[in-house]
Amino acid sequence: MNITVVVDDYCGTSKLLGEHGLSLFIETPRGNLLFDTGRGMALYPNASTLGIRLGNLDGVVLSHGHFDHTWGLPEILRREGNIPVWASPLFDQQRFARRGKEKEIAGSLLRKDDVNFHSVGDSAEIIEGVWAITVPLSERNTDFIPVDSDLVVEEKGEFKADQMEDDLSLVVRGIHGYSIILGCAHAGSVNILERASRLFNTRDFYSVIGGMHFRSQNEEFLIRSATEFKDKFSVQYWRPCHCTGFKAAFTLGKILNDVDWAPSGSNYEV
Repeated sequence: MNITVVVDDYCGTSKLLGEHGLSLFIETPRGNLLFDTGRGMALYPNASTLGIRLGNLDGVVLSHGHFDHTWGLPEILRREGNIPVWASPLFDQQRFARRGKEKEIAGSLLRKDDVNFHSVGDSAEIIEGVWAITVPLSERNTDFIPVDSDLVVEEKGEFKADQMEDDLSLVVRGIHGYSIILGCAHAGSVNILERASRLFNTRDFYSVIGGMHFRSQNEEFLIRSATEFKDKFSVQYWRPCHCTGFKAAFTLGKILNDVDWAPSGSNYEV
């Protein structure tokens, strides 16, 4: 099983485009998936440069409904047809980014009725060896949930904190065992690994790859999370990207083994 970072905020080579977004191509013996779609500008140019044919997709999985993960979806459907889209049924909530007294649309451009939608509840096997999992609000330890007060929903004309209930991640089983693939980890990376541990009865993971939403968190939060990772789980290597932030990745690297950034163009055999 191979995982290629197609879209990230940063590039591993000048031949690729960077944008604030995330998209990972997951190639398995049973089929190919795209995990998130970026915000729509870099996906197809980067896929072409990397030799990835998006026409061979068996499905798209959306980690949640934010623009930097879903705005590439309309172009995929326009080019490739009505391929299955897996996501939480809450992915199409109206979402906003608060900018002072103003707001910007931050949610998906498409609704469930616009796509060949497949719902992910607590967990779902997308194809053999690839599962989408969510962390129910009742199981989210607030000590490990990243805070971003600018991400909101609007109810009755007032802004309300977005709890990101639709946040999901992937668990993949490859030749090296289980790995965790994160979108933005709004549920909290520690909480996601705890959830995966309960579902798959293991605390040993080969790798953790993806966005951890640590960029806007303070040092205390980062150290608390990294210490929990070290004490509770065995992970061979960590490949943060997107919303993790370089400074946060550096902090993780002081506590955890084998931490390195996963820019666009990175490829991992799991």
